[in-house]
Amino acid sequence: MKVRTSDIVFKAIEEKIFSGEWKPGTKISSEPQLAKELNVSRMSVREAIEKMVALNILIKRQGEGTFVSDLSTATYLNNLIPMLTLDKYDYMEILELRLVMDVESARLCARRCSDKTIEELEEAYREMIQYQGDMEKFTEKDLEFHMKIAQGTQNSLIVKINEMLRDILAYHQRGLYHNLGPEGGIKEHKFILDAIKNRDEELAGIFVRRHLERTIKDLKGMKLDLKSNKQN
Repeated sequence: MKVRTSDIVFKAIEEKIFSGEWKPGTKISSEPQLAKELNVSRMSVREAIEKMVALNILIKRQGEGTFVSDLSTATYLNNLIPMLTLDKYDYMEILELRLVMDVESARLCARRCSDKTIEELEEAYREMIQYQGDMEKFTEKDLEFHMKIAQGTQNSLIVKINEMLRDILAYHQRGLYHNLGPEGGIKEHKFILDAIKNRDEELAGIFVRRHLERTIKDLKGMKLDLKSNKQN
């Protein structure tokens, strides 16, 4: 597969930033300078810079030039967004990912979340019950429930990753509830909610694990083509 010249430029600039050669706030070299240094066209340099501006790695200031942003780990995660939104993941892969992430998130939420977060979780759960006959809205409220748990961890990276995955999770969650129905999810979310309300992080993690493991078991027991949503 042929590598685009702008991608080579992107990697070269990225290396200068990650190595510390160009620190946050540093004005980067001009387009002509970079084109000469990397032996590429100015158009390729411009494309790479525009991409990095879109990802908040670089920032342009009118009349001043282009500067390295004040980067955080969450900013680096933005590089994953194009990859995550291009692929279609199957049900089992999504559930296994959630099994890794969600159990500890529930534990942290029970330990750290505010009373306001608990109220928001209760509201999301009430709306799940209200919309159990409408899979579109039910899925939305289910994802909102889990986003509130992520926010309750008070960990910016957990929140960021959940935001990045939300559309992918929504795509698969609708399929899950279409095939399995909402009843099991409603019951299990109540257990999770009560554990968080009681600040019982061990139980919160256990109930999330049971919820996901039950869903995985149910899917394995059904004769579904779990990769039917992948594009060939």
